[in-house]
Amino acid sequence: MKKNLGPVSALYPTPVTLIGTEVNGKINYINIAHVGIIDFNTLSLSMVKTRYSIKGIKENMTLSINIPSENMVIKTDFVGIVSGADYDKSTIFESFYGQLKGAPMIKDAPICIECQVVNIIDMPKHDVFFAQPVNTYCNEEILIDDKIDFSKVKPILFDRPQGKYWQLGRAFADCWSIGKEYKNDRSL
Repeated sequence: MKKNLGPVSALYPTPVTLIGTEVNGKINYINIAHVGIIDFNTLSLSMVKTRYSIKGIKENMTLSINIPSENMVIKTDFVGIVSGADYDKSTIFESFYGQLKGAPMIKDAPICIECQVVNIIDMPKHDVFFAQPVNTYCNEEILIDDKIDFSKVKPILFDRPQGKYWQLGRAFADCWSIGKEYKNDRSL
């Protein structure tokens, strides 16, 4: 028997990202796990309206999405629990820039995506940003044939209901392939 939990967003865990922006010309990072893929060229992120980083994103209409690895968990958690309005986060990570102004990226993050904001949706408690990647920078050691191997990234996964960070498990099947077994053997 299934238990009804009510209107729960049961899509956790999600990858933790560090969103980079400049607020009043100063680098700022925030820990955000509410990110998504809209289509092949558009990403989304949702942020509570009171977050300091929103000002910089709206000013510059750019941001970076940095995917930290497990060994970055202490600093990653820290930038999510202190506000850039109260604490200067510009020196927590070594930053670099790509093509876009206002979108600092984290040198130690295995994956960094600089993005142009193309739309903002005003929700009652959150702003939802739609951003298109301009460039994606990856550490070479996480690539296999120029494709990202997430087992080498070791991303941090966020589970809001339990208030925990999780580690990625192992790959166990091939997409667009394993399902063909059903066509051949409907007893599965």
